[in-house]
Amino acid sequence: MGILKDCTVVATISGVTTLNVFVQGALTVAITSIGKDLRFRETDLQWPVNAFLLSYASLLLFFGRIGDIFGHKNVFLCGTAWFAAWSLASAFAAKSYVFIIFMACNGIGIAAITPATIGSCTTYFPPGASRNRAFGILGGAQPVGFILGLLLGGEIADSRATWRAIFYAQTGPAILFMLLGLIFLPNDAGGKRYTKGIDFGGVLLSVTGVALLTFSIANAPSSPKGWATPYILVLLFASIVLLVCFVLLEHSRTKVHKSVLIPMKISRSSGGKKLIILSTVFFAWWSFDALQYFFTVYYQQVQLLKPIETSIRFIPMVLSGIVVNIGAGFLMHRLNGQALILIGLIGNAVAALLYALIDNNLSYWKMGLFMMILNPFCDIVYPIGTVLLTSAFDADSQALAGGLFNVATSLGASVGLAVTSSISTARQQNFVHSHPTFSLTSPEVLEKGFRVAGWTCFASVVLAALIASVGLRNIGMVGETTDGNTDLPNQPIAPMLEIGIVGGTAHSRDAEALSPNLRSEDPEKSQTSLTV
Repeated sequence: MGILKDCTVVATISGVTTLNVFVQGALTVAITSIGKDLRFRETDLQWPVNAFLLSYASLLLFFGRIGDIFGHKNVFLCGTAWFAAWSLASAFAAKSYVFIIFMACNGIGIAAITPATIGSCTTYFPPGASRNRAFGILGGAQPVGFILGLLLGGEIADSRATWRAIFYAQTGPAILFMLLGLIFLPNDAGGKRYTKGIDFGGVLLSVTGVALLTFSIANAPSSPKGWATPYILVLLFASIVLLVCFVLLEHSRTKVHKSVLIPMKISRSSGGKKLIILSTVFFAWWSFDALQYFFTVYYQQVQLLKPIETSIRFIPMVLSGIVVNIGAGFLMHRLNGQALILIGLIGNAVAALLYALIDNNLSYWKMGLFMMILNPFCDIVYPIGTVLLTSAFDADSQALAGGLFNVATSLGASVGLAVTSSISTARQQNFVHSHPTFSLTSPEVLEKGFRVAGWTCFASVVLAALIASVGLRNIGMVGETTDGNTDLPNQPIAPMLEIGIVGGTAHSRDAEALSPNLRSEDPEKSQTSLTV
């Protein structure tokens, strides 16, 4: 029964994870069909995806803290029910603006679910091999959702089926996973919860700041003057000011032990490794998501393939992503964590390099296949980074840690796609200016811009590798314990985490920095928990 329940818990949280990327993958290839049916203007086609990402990214931290206060399971169930309801509503949208609003509501549901799944995972699985494997499977669920979305979206785009089937298809699983969660997810009512309340000032500043940042970044490439568009500059500047104010507010509240959204001592504990992890994730997802997008447009705009033909070419990438994530979950407590991360980043760098040098005359099997296989290698950062980051936060802030990790991936993807697209477009415009016989839609011109995009992604992932190589030294084998046992029994968390380490040694300073229960926002709490 124990193994069966373990598998059911993993299947539930992983299944919900697929829904996030499922809708994004489906919209990638089906948005044109949706636009025609709902009479979108060409310039507004990006708004459904932007609205989804905007609400998702801006609310991750808030719902992470809500999960730590009211319980991971409760937020998971509410978020899944909300997502199912608005998925079904999206299938009945009759106007373009209604569909955009409904997509924003879908993003709210996913923002609630994502940190709650990570919090539920750390609540149910003790530190060690079992938690590592769970996070590996959780990461492997994302490429599964993406390819299912691509294939369904591509099939709908090439058939007479209505695009509304996408939302029918995601409503059913959402209800199923909600019921499974109700039955099998651990009840964390007696667990460690954040008791200081909600930092409403921090919530207001973070939500507004991240929302304006995401909006300005997402819309800059399609604005009349690009990044120089006045309203883009104003919103970008406003978002930076708000986020700086957020950091200052959290720092001041941390010092007096008041409720915070993010404890600002994050930069001092464990040698600042949490910031190193987040920076590595940011630049890795810059490359990963941007390449994923440019792979799609290359096959559709240069090789002029149909959506379903493009989707099929992504299958090796999905299989590779599954193997990489699950493999990392099984290996991170056996092999050096930094080495595994660097291997993953190098694999993604090779994919970016191949894209920068892509030859349209070569067949998919000689070049494209290897790009697809190597691009998700950087996904190895997901399970390792999640374990490291959740281990570095207090036990009462596990969902917050999950929210913060996903903010880094979301902003990395948004910034990366916007900046890379702008650089690619500038290259295409310069080429047309010097070669007036070509148009911006010519495959030859598009290919010039796509090559520059490949070099931009290569630079980004190389930067991620440099950060990881310098900042993640001596992390050892992630999840290893001093007694050599990597799969600890289900026992009280505090004694267990005192011997649980991220590196290979158990110095008291490292234990205090990296163990969620040994390090607390309250000095009094830290003193009592160290005497286990």
